[in-house]
Amino acid sequence: MKLAVINAPWWVRYCPPYILGYMKAYLESQGHEVSLHDLNNKIYHEAVPEHRKYWDDRDMYSFWENPAFVDEIVSRCGIDQAVENILGEGNRLVAFTTHTTSVLFSYEVAKRIKKNDPGVAVVFFGHKASRCQMAEDFAKQPFIDYVCAGEADMALNEIAKRIEAGRDASGVPGVITDRNGSIIDSGEGPAEKDLDALPFPDYSPFRDDILSGKYAQPGRLDLLDSRGCVNACHFCYERLFWPKYRRMGAERLVEQIRRHIGEFPNVKYFYFNGLLLNGDIGNLEQFCDLLIGAEIKITWAGQAAVSRKMTPQLLKKMKQAGCVWLGYGLESGSQRVLDLMNKRVKVGEAVSVFKNTREAGIDFQVNVMFGFPGETMEDFGQTLKLLVEARPYISSILASQSFFTLEKGTFVYNNPDKFGITGEKHHLFWESDEGRNNYAERFRRYEEFCELALKLGIPETSGVLKVKPDKWSLLGSYYMHDGQYGRALECFKKSLKLESDNAETRRLISVCLQSLKKEGINA
Repeated sequence: MKLAVINAPWWVRYCPPYILGYMKAYLESQGHEVSLHDLNNKIYHEAVPEHRKYWDDRDMYSFWENPAFVDEIVSRCGIDQAVENILGEGNRLVAFTTHTTSVLFSYEVAKRIKKNDPGVAVVFFGHKASRCQMAEDFAKQPFIDYVCAGEADMALNEIAKRIEAGRDASGVPGVITDRNGSIIDSGEGPAEKDLDALPFPDYSPFRDDILSGKYAQPGRLDLLDSRGCVNACHFCYERLFWPKYRRMGAERLVEQIRRHIGEFPNVKYFYFNGLLLNGDIGNLEQFCDLLIGAEIKITWAGQAAVSRKMTPQLLKKMKQAGCVWLGYGLESGSQRVLDLMNKRVKVGEAVSVFKNTREAGIDFQVNVMFGFPGETMEDFGQTLKLLVEARPYISSILASQSFFTLEKGTFVYNNPDKFGITGEKHHLFWESDEGRNNYAERFRRYEEFCELALKLGIPETSGVLKVKPDKWSLLGSYYMHDGQYGRALECFKKSLKLESDNAETRRLISVCLQSLKKEGINA
C-alpha cells in the first residue's frame, strides 16, 4: 500500500522528526511504500517573516491552539499545494503524528485530503491520540477514519494491510473508530518487546534539507533509545502511552549512530528522545564504553531521572563519551511534594547529582512544576530555597508554563479525593486546597519563581521568562471558565493590546460583554 506520514505545524524543528523516519523504515519493512511530509519545517520556510517567530520561539506554543491564529497561518501558506502533492503520489492512507500544538493544523490538512479524495483513509496517531488525551475526540471527527491510541507502528501496519485488502480496519487491536455515532475501542494493541529488532529510522527523504542546513540544528539527528519508564510518577500520562520500559541495547545504539554518521557526514550530535536515557544504568555505561573504545567522536544528550546511580564516575565517563547535556525532571524542591508525586528521590540526593554533573563538565536543565495538588506555600518556598542552593551547578531551567496539567488516566486524576482536587474535568483550571491552589495562584508562583531565577542569573530560556507572551489570554480563559466575566474582560483587552490582535480574542471579549449584560453590568 502507498501511504504518507505527516508532521504538521507546530513542533520544534531541530531536525527531521524521528517518528517520520522510523515509520518509513518500519512500514517499508512490512511491505508498504511510504512517503514523508514534514509540513512543519516546509511551511516554516514558506512563511512570511512575521509568522516565523511562532516557530522559533517555543514560548509561543499556545498560539497554535488558537483557531483564529491557525486560520491566519493556513490562509497564507501553501497548504492546498501540499495536499495536492500528497494525493498526487497516489497515497491511499495518510497518517498524522500529533502533539497538542499540531492538532488544529492537522485538522485543516486532513479536512482538505478528505474533501479532495474521500476514499483516502486518514489516521491520527501519537501521544495526543492516546486514550488519556484526545483519542475519542479524534475518532468523532468526520474527516478521521482511524485513531491509533497507543504505540502505533504495529496497529498502523495492520490498518494499511486491511485497507489494501478492501476491508474496514475497525477492530484492529489498539485502534479506535466511530461508526454511526458509536465509539468502537478495540482495546490495547501489541507493543514491540525487543527494540533491537526494529529497523533504524530512514532519514533519506530529508537528505537535502539535512545537508543544506534547513533545520534549526543542522548537525543533529534524534534516536529513540527506549520506550516507557522505570519510574511511576503519579502525574505522568506518558507511562500510560508506553506501557512498559524497554530499551535498545548499547551495541545496537552504537551501530545506529555509525549508520547515520556514514549517511550524513555533517551530523555529529544525537538526541535521545526516550523518556529517560538512564533507565538501565548498566546499558548506559556499556554504551559509553563502546563509544570511547571505538573513538567515535560525537556529542549527545537526553532526559534523565535524578538517581543516586548517577555517580561521579559514571558522569565523567558519560562526558568522555560525548554527553554534553541532560534534562533532570525533579519538579519540586519540597520532599513532601516529591513524595506526593511518587518521585522516589530525596532532595539532598538531587543536589548531589547536580553538583556531580556540573563537576563532570556536563550542562543540565532542571524541570520544575508549580502548584502540584497538595503543594502549600511552605512547599513552594522549599522550591525557591532549592533554586538558590543549586544555582552554582544549574545550566538552565525548564519552568512548566502550564504549571501543573491534570492528565486523564493518571493516578492523580483518578484519585482526586486523595489530593483535595475539585474541577478535575479541566486539565488546567482544576483547584485544590479548598480553592487556594487555583490557576491564578499557580501562575503567580510561576512568575515569582521566574523572577528569582532571572535575578540569580539563570538564562531566560523556554519557561523561565520575564513576561509570558500569552499571559493575559490564558488568565482571561481561566476567569471566563470560572464565571468571572469582569476579570476575564480585563485580561482579554490586555491580550488584544499586548499579545495578539485576533478574531478569537475579539469573540471572547464579545462573549464576556454579553454575559456581563445578562448580569445587569454595563462594561
